[in-house]
Amino acid sequence: MTSSRRRARGLGAAALTAAVATATLAAPALAAPSGNTTIALKGPAARALRSQQVAISAKKPARAGAKRIVLPVHGATVNKNAARLTHRGAVTLRAKHGKRTRTVTLTAWRTQVGKKRSTISAKVGAKRVTLFTVAAPQRRVTLNATAGTARVTGATARLTPAGAKALRARLALRTLPAAQLGSAKVAAKTGKTSGRSNTPGTGGGTPNPGTGGGGTTPPPQQCGGFDSGRAPEASAPLARPATTTVRDVADAPMWWYVRDSWIRYMNTPDNGIRPADGAVLGPVESYPEPTESYRDPAESPRFAYSVRFAFNPAGSWYDPATNTGRFAYTGSIRFVWTSHFIDLTFKDPEIELNGDSSRMVFTVIGAACSNVPAKRIELLKLAPQQPTGEAPYAFPSMAATITEPGGILFSGQYFAGNPWGSVKSLAVTLAP
Repeated sequence: MTSSRRRARGLGAAALTAAVATATLAAPALAAPSGNTTIALKGPAARALRSQQVAISAKKPARAGAKRIVLPVHGATVNKNAARLTHRGAVTLRAKHGKRTRTVTLTAWRTQVGKKRSTISAKVGAKRVTLFTVAAPQRRVTLNATAGTARVTGATARLTPAGAKALRARLALRTLPAAQLGSAKVAAKTGKTSGRSNTPGTGGGTPNPGTGGGGTTPPPQQCGGFDSGRAPEASAPLARPATTTVRDVADAPMWWYVRDSWIRYMNTPDNGIRPADGAVLGPVESYPEPTESYRDPAESPRFAYSVRFAFNPAGSWYDPATNTGRFAYTGSIRFVWTSHFIDLTFKDPEIELNGDSSRMVFTVIGAACSNVPAKRIELLKLAPQQPTGEAPYAFPSMAATITEPGGILFSGQYFAGNPWGSVKSLAVTLAP
């Protein structure tokens, strides 16, 4: 090899190295959300806990003791009117009653900051309870969407009636007033990127995945969106058995009732709930069944809680002898709240009746901070029912609960086993 060729190759290698280095330097620098919600325990409610020998401890990264509870920020969304913070870790309260000890562990903490009112909630068992209200003068509440910061100072934290009731019951306390717990402060910052992103499908400010490039929308793990990209792909559809009792299905209309609190949360003038591709929303009505929020269905707010999808006979079958089957549908329902970085589309549902393995699978598409290409995800576990009649086979309401993949999809906001609506009025008509 001549010296000129060696020099040329050396220059080419150097150029390649420089290009790689330049690309590395140009990649956006990521910063995780940061900050804390801190509660100082020095009010009447805190004194009532201490007088009954209630000890407070925490599981990292949360910190807690006799004087304060500190909840580090794990996820954060901030707009000009509100901030929503999620926290990792858990706080445990223990009350001694002679030789016995009663405990309650509070998990999945959230802080909701508003200009006039803020709240702190946690899971008590499987139920989310608003434990504390946080009140501060408006001048002490700062929300900066551009900087991605939320700050509350000079606030008082008050134990809510629901929080007092839950703690009294779990700890078997003689008394615990719904009163001031102490003071509170919030300091949070969302994760940010610096520089331009070269990742296709996450930029350009577009809500549609796969159309960006070079924009400024933060990646999902940095802006508090759901972790739809980490949810595993659903297993293959339930196979049709080779038995003489299996029949094709001519029609199988049904209504999917979505969890009522999710519908209330997503009914926002900011964006909202958008059916498409053959899916239609049901009537505006009270939620038809009791829920954790409304034991009397008639008291629930009136919204369109249900969705009907178009039946797809292709791949649909039912075996009356074993009460197993698969029913396919087309259509989509999109849940959008741009300022809260939520943009999830559930489309083309599949209902499988298969005993304890009964489930509801959706093709899920996430955009913005829920960025993921179309993926089949086992969202819900169904409680199967025996049908009545044969023309058609009419099924009673089948309760739905979140699956493990569904919990991952929602970034731990819901856990496996949490109620999440139902499938109602499924009526299966067999083909001739």
